[in-house]
Amino acid sequence: MKSNSIQEIEQHYGVVFPPEYLSFLELSSGKSFNFTETEDFTDWEVRFSDLDGKFIATTRSLVDDVNPDPMKLIPIAWSVSSGNNYLLDYRTNPTSPSVVLMDHEEAIVREDAESESDTPEEAQQLMEENVREVAIDFAEFAARLVDEEEAEQHSF
Repeated sequence: MKSNSIQEIEQHYGVVFPPEYLSFLELSSGKSFNFTETEDFTDWEVRFSDLDGKFIATTRSLVDDVNPDPMKLIPIAWSVSSGNNYLLDYRTNPTSPSVVLMDHEEAIVREDAESESDTPEEAQQLMEENVREVAIDFAEFAARLVDEEEAEQHSF
């Protein structure tokens, strides 16, 4: 059964979290992971956000200014090493969202996008460039995560 906080978050955004995401959170509470996007790029110390009573306010204050669609791109994790955010993208598939990465160093703030653009559409296009898909769904994303403690043990 889902906790009240999870239900409130889902209601706020008008989404249903994928069951594999919720199961993953239960099994991995408090752990950090490494995520390898490509042979040349690994994000270290990826930590998952707690789905608690502070989730919506925290997301609003930390991510929404650079999020192209704050009601359909839901932050789920961040990398301590890079500051990158990982979000569930409900825009094209509301029942099986993809996972997108928001590069901390590349993301433009909405206010800047609007001041650099002639139209709202141009500003939105600049905002869209803040995210790129890294997995077709949460299961694929989770399959590419390596528990940081395990990664350290295998590196010796």
